This record gives sequence, structure tokens and C-alpha cells, in this order.
Amino acid sequence: MNLHARIVDELGRLIVEGVLGDGQPLVPEELGRRFAASRTVVREALRVLESKGMVTARPRVGTWTLPPDAWDAIDPDVIAWRVNGPDRPRHLRELAELRLAIEPQAARMAARHRRPDELSAMAAAYELMADAVERADPEAFREADSRFHAALIRASGNALIAQLQVPVVAALRAHGEPLELVAHSRVLTLVLAKNADGAESAARRLLETVAPYRSPAP
Repeated sequence: MNLHARIVDELGRLIVEGVLGDGQPLVPEELGRRFAASRTVVREALRVLESKGMVTARPRVGTWTLPPDAWDAIDPDVIAWRVNGPDRPRHLRELAELRLAIEPQAARMAARHRRPDELSAMAAAYELMADAVERADPEAFREADSRFHAALIRASGNALIAQLQVPVVAALRAHGEPLELVAHSRVLTLVLAKNADGAESAARRLLETVAPYRSPAP
């Protein structure tokens, strides 16, 4: 990770944790001293955070943090910072709820639309998952699992739904899932068999099987 990326990551994390902001402006010169970086590098990092809705910069006013409801909630970096922040349980629950709303319907649509490229991508990802399980390689499994779920969502054939693969993959990479194959196999088999009802049910059961991190609503 280069200096620019490191500063973006550190600033994002500190904003989520509430360390930065709190009624005080973000001064590039002060941040430059904090990170031993030039003002130019700090300003570039702040522009990245501005694109994510986390800060706002105005002439003669300065750069200020924005409240969480202004943040880009489906940005992968924002998701990772929030999942590893002080409200981790709530954000994991929200991601699980998002997946439960998206993936079963995507599986139903995938069984109907039968997009060969995405079905091939699902099958290839499943084989990589099986290999990772055999080698007991959690990192390889996580990457293959992300590919599987992303392909499933794209296979829905709906361009708007397909965009939601971004937060799903971010959720998987931020938390990961147990090395589980049977429930994934059911989803793949039923999608390939054009069984829309079965694919939808299997996708729902898959989430119930592999998402034990979902905590009850407060």
C-alpha cells in the first residue's frame, strides 16, 4: 500500500471511529505532519474521501467531516471501515439483511435467464472453493466465494441488481464465511437445472447457513 492509499485508509478509519471531525475542521497541514506526508498528498486523500461522501471541502471554509448518512453506503472502503469500526455488529447485520433481500431473488432470476457466461463463472468459482476447502485455505476460499456470489448476482440478468454485487463482495471480504460447500452446491445445481423456486429457497438457506454473524435486531 503506497503512502496515498495508506493515508486514505487511515483517515477513513479515523472518521468512522469518530477520532477525526467532532466539530473540528480537517487541516491538511496538520494531517501532513501527522502522516509525514506533503500537503498535496493529503489533499488528494481528502478528495478521495469527498468522493465517498465522508468529507466536504468549501473555499474559505475548509474541509469538514460529514455525518454517516451522507456516506456512500455501498462503497467497498466505507463498508470495510464500518465493519471494522465501533458499530461492527449493526453493520454486519445490515449487510446480512441486504444479502437476504438480494441473493434469493437473484438466484430465482438466474435460473430463469440462464446466462451462460455467468453460469460458467459460478461453476468455476465453485471448483475453486472446493479446492480451497481441500487445501484448508481460508483466503483462497474467501476469494472464490466472492466470485461465486458476484456471478450469481450478475446472472440475474438485471443491470441494477448486478450493481449490488459491490456491497455483497465487500461484505464477504470484510468478514468471510465458513468453509462450506454443500449449500453452495445446491444453489448452483438448482440454477443450472432451471428450477427458479428451488434456487431461490436454496439461496436463502445458504445465507442462513453461512451467515451466523447476523445478530438479532436491538
